[in-house]
Amino acid sequence: MLIALVSLAGRKWGPSVAGWLLGLPLNSGPILLFLFLEQGPRFTAEAARGSLLGILAWAAFCLTYAFCCMKMPWWWSTLTGWIAYCVAAVALLPLKLSVTWAFAFVTVVLAGTLLGFPKAPQPDTVTGDAPPRDLWLRMLTASVMVVTLTGVAKALGPTRSGILSAFPAYTTILAVFSHRHGPAPAVKTLKGVTAGLFTAATFFLALSTSLMRLSGTRSFGLAAAAALLVQAVSLLFIRRDGLMPRQSNAGGAV
Repeated sequence: MLIALVSLAGRKWGPSVAGWLLGLPLNSGPILLFLFLEQGPRFTAEAARGSLLGILAWAAFCLTYAFCCMKMPWWWSTLTGWIAYCVAAVALLPLKLSVTWAFAFVTVVLAGTLLGFPKAPQPDTVTGDAPPRDLWLRMLTASVMVVTLTGVAKALGPTRSGILSAFPAYTTILAVFSHRHGPAPAVKTLKGVTAGLFTAATFFLALSTSLMRLSGTRSFGLAAAAALLVQAVSLLFIRRDGLMPRQSNAGGAV
């Protein structure tokens, strides 16, 4: 249902908005909730720190795919992006930063990543509406990926589980389906995702720091509130950067 709602939003407001919405922890948030119910607050707090570091691997996928899709088909772009994710994830495993320093590190790297994005080629390819089965295929693919990730995460320990929860499952799906219409929608989608990752970083920071002091309900509620606040602020970025379609006086997209 989450990937369906994001996909429908992308059809109405453009691929950048769909990507921006993926900054919400739609994948890792539920996984962390399940880990909390099964493993307890200490395990989940460490997993949230791992998820925070995993954002860097997520961003590595976005930037790599954005460059690759300019000259490569979707399967090579996906494979190269996943390799970039894996390399970054392995490099992050030895890091022993506290959650506060990890947050500072992640925000600086994300800002640099946004500056390094390629410009989407112009003009964008104009395409018709996607067929009805397209949405069901996205939902099915997303469900299989998330169930698989949830199943293997528990056996890996908190840090590895956290980093794995940041695997760009939804991002891959939207990038590939956007790439079918040309590199420009794919680049815009991935830049929107990267802009939205500040939201995920805030969620993980708030959750990790509050779980050892507050109840699970309050911790997840506080993290969600902080994330939504940052998400609203990041909307200003994608509007200013021209990633979101502006509305004409008549209410139509221009």
